[in-house]
Amino acid sequence: MNLQQLESRRVQALAQVFLEAARHVPPDKADWKPDPKAKSAHEIVSHLAKANDLFLAVLRGEPPSGDTAPDTEGKSYAETLKAFERSSQELAEAIASLPDERLGERIELPWGQTWKLPQVIAAASGHIAYHWGQIGYLQTLWGDTTDYHLIPESSAD
Repeated sequence: MNLQQLESRRVQALAQVFLEAARHVPPDKADWKPDPKAKSAHEIVSHLAKANDLFLAVLRGEPPSGDTAPDTEGKSYAETLKAFERSSQELAEAIASLPDERLGERIELPWGQTWKLPQVIAAASGHIAYHWGQIGYLQTLWGDTTDYHLIPESSAD
């Protein structure tokens, strides 16, 4: 298994457990924030969908927008979950299809840093995992202590 296959599977597995947790957010809690400066579950999911699209653009050699600010205005939580699901699937497919010859490329990122392509590939799954933890924390704050964090065996292969 090469790096691209490994990271594609990580994105798929982490997206699956993230979605499992995010789908258990009660409708009356999707836009709840523990503090005005915090992000709601809806905002976290929106940000992740936009960030996945940014990673996807970078991998395709397209100019990324650089805008990953949550955009929930006029969008239902269900629509935002679908956007994340679509972006995760497309990102996993793009990572898996990268040829080995591209692994030495250096990528200019919208925030001014230049990373080698393997760093970009690995950052995608790490970013999903980071925000998965935020969803879990929000759930804990409103009293939901169910473990939505278990990766199904079929995803861990």
